[in-house]
Amino acid sequence: MRFKKVLFVNPPYSGTRVRAVFSAGLGYVAESLKAAGIEYAVLDMSLGYTAGALKKKIKEFLPDLLAFSVMTYRYLETYGLINEIKKDLPSLKIVAGGPHISLFREEAFAGCAGLDFGVVLEGEMTLVELCKGAPLGDIKGLISRSHGRIVYNGDREFIKELDALPFPTYEKFELERSINKAVNALPVVSSRGCPFDCVYCPVKCSIGQAFRMRSPENIIKELRYWYERGYERFSFADDNFTMDKARVERLCELIFKEGLKLKLSCDNGIRADRVDRKLLEYMKEAGFYRIAFGVEAGNNKVLKALSKKEDIETITGRIEESCGLGYEVDLFFLVGSPQETRQDLEDSFRIALGYPIGVAYFYNIIPFPHTPLFDWIKSHGRYLEDYREYLDRYPILDNRPLFETSDMSLKERRKALKDAFAITRLTMRRSWAKRLSGLGLLGRILSWAYTTSFIQDVILRDRRLRYLTYKIAHMFVR
Repeated sequence: MRFKKVLFVNPPYSGTRVRAVFSAGLGYVAESLKAAGIEYAVLDMSLGYTAGALKKKIKEFLPDLLAFSVMTYRYLETYGLINEIKKDLPSLKIVAGGPHISLFREEAFAGCAGLDFGVVLEGEMTLVELCKGAPLGDIKGLISRSHGRIVYNGDREFIKELDALPFPTYEKFELERSINKAVNALPVVSSRGCPFDCVYCPVKCSIGQAFRMRSPENIIKELRYWYERGYERFSFADDNFTMDKARVERLCELIFKEGLKLKLSCDNGIRADRVDRKLLEYMKEAGFYRIAFGVEAGNNKVLKALSKKEDIETITGRIEESCGLGYEVDLFFLVGSPQETRQDLEDSFRIALGYPIGVAYFYNIIPFPHTPLFDWIKSHGRYLEDYREYLDRYPILDNRPLFETSDMSLKERRKALKDAFAITRLTMRRSWAKRLSGLGLLGRILSWAYTTSFIQDVILRDRRLRYLTYKIAHMFVR
């Protein structure tokens, strides 16, 4: 056995607007180590733990391997934390995995001197083999250092039988601090991979293009496990939850059979062309109350440029049906896509304001390396800053364009983002006013206050103020 005790670390991600960056991926890897008989502990620094608290945890638990999950957002902050620990404890081995390592691989490894190992793509088998002492050169999916060189052993074959993996039970996680079961949904990952080729999306680089899915019978075991422990709200975090309609129908059947009274959502977004009215009706009966659609653009010209392989008629048709069935419907849009002009963006605005939806989220499009969008901008536009800088901030919600093109200048992009974010706040305000309608005038005041730029862009980026804001919100929302 090379490593007997592993301490998992979820970094702090300062400046994020969400209450905590809860990692289902860490849960899966931790469960695989548990099944292999390897002791582990977890420190979720997104709950407010400092570097000092991490060092204290290391001193108490005495791990021989420190394992970080790394997102691209605030990756330089995470690198700094890793390097600080390595400087203080040079003999402690450190491994990192997660979407940032999978996307940048050797480049990420070269940028963080404190790393001893990196895990690319799915980490369950790779990390177990590393801990159990397999020869380093034989472990697929592993990055390591050898005689001053960075060595990557090549991609590991994707896990085809996802049912063979134990689902996360979060035994060593501070679950009650991360998930308020009265208002928050527990994430469930029921499939992996995305077979589509959207030009802006780095997901296929971080989880792969091969679509694999858990069986409905396996999913219902996880839902029942948590239901018996008082959890009734679940959000499917898949990139393609409804890819296989028959699977979703079977899951709904099992929910009926088990008699589970659940509140289910697809907050990560589903494709409009992978659902129909019959499936939407069945899902609604089974407990699905909120779904999100990745619209991205308001017309077929821009959708084609994004390689979405969907048409706007199908998308708007599913939006209308979902609203008619009583779903809370959220929509995702991009601002400044290839070939998009201001006139095209107005089509997106019309869709966002044309239906009784929940929130229309408009996002500043982010060019990731290793995507067609990144290369397209080099040929058809001009970058305004280096990707290493903007990816650290991940300014998806900031009025800070990252590139300009002949279709939309820098000035036009700033105006477009300003107007788009105003629509997001407007739809958010309407959504909250509806949820708080029972409070009368107070509900309208609270919904207005919560959706102001000051609350969204300043207060929610401060961890302590964010905690207080959500605590107050939970007093009114159930």
